Amino acid sequence: MRKFLFILIACFILSTYLTMEGAASEVTYPNQQLLIGVEELAERLNDPNLMIIDTRNEGYGKGHIPGAFSFDTKKLVDSTHPVEGYLIREKPFEELMKTLGVRNEVELVIYDAGVDTAATRLFYALELYGHNNVRVLNGGYAAWEAFEGEQSTTGPEVKTSHFKAKTSPQIEVEKEYVKSGIDNPNKIILDVRSREEYKGEDVRTKRGGHIPTAVNIEWKEVLTDGVPFFKVADDIERMLQQAGVTKDKQVIIYCQKANRASHMYFTLRLMGFDHLRMYEGSWQEWGNDLHTPITNPNEE
Repeated sequence: MRKFLFILIACFILSTYLTMEGAASEVTYPNQQLLIGVEELAERLNDPNLMIIDTRNEGYGKGHIPGAFSFDTKKLVDSTHPVEGYLIREKPFEELMKTLGVRNEVELVIYDAGVDTAATRLFYALELYGHNNVRVLNGGYAAWEAFEGEQSTTGPEVKTSHFKAKTSPQIEVEKEYVKSGIDNPNKIILDVRSREEYKGEDVRTKRGGHIPTAVNIEWKEVLTDGVPFFKVADDIERMLQQAGVTKDKQVIIYCQKANRASHMYFTLRLMGFDHLRMYEGSWQEWGNDLHTPITNPNEE
């Protein structure tokens, strides 16, 4: 009897230990509220205070998360701006959100295919224009399919809203401001393009290379293989620190047309960074300007 009791107690202790270990191993981030998992979303599909937005370029009609509204992020591009890919300004964005039916008081959940920048591009635009109650689905639609979540082929009725935009002027910066970050010990310029673009081997403008003193972390390095979940916080933190991207510095982010930069913007927000700036013109503007300084190892 004593032996049996001892075994029961031992099993209880082991079970408690494993439970605690499992809880400790859960992935958490400094700004965890910016991310939502498929399990939580599945439980909240009928929440009237939640609006889900599908930003995939294709596939919505074949299957999407029930209740999700379809949104084409190409509409975020200002076709009249001289820099290709530039984000639309406050008033056009406001009208776009009204047409989609976004309300200022609603909580938004945005998703894309997974290894994509569409959801985080919209996330960035919403934060820039004053809507801060936004979450991104971890792993995107790839995670929802792996979870075998419920799917729908019909979209909800779209009702025009009274959305109001208000620009946060401290987020977006222009070319001259970026120049002030070169060799500045209090600022770090973060290039999130591929290594080939950064080194000037993959040239997509008049000139190839990168902004002088910029460090390079490709945007998708923060995602896991397979289902593209965000890597655990410790791994992302280690990656950032190795590149010199730390919270005591202002971080200026750029890529080619600011789409990949928007993904890194979200990643750094998730990781608790406060001093972030987005160079909207990115390399599309910088690389086509013959008067901007560049670093190109291929020309040294």
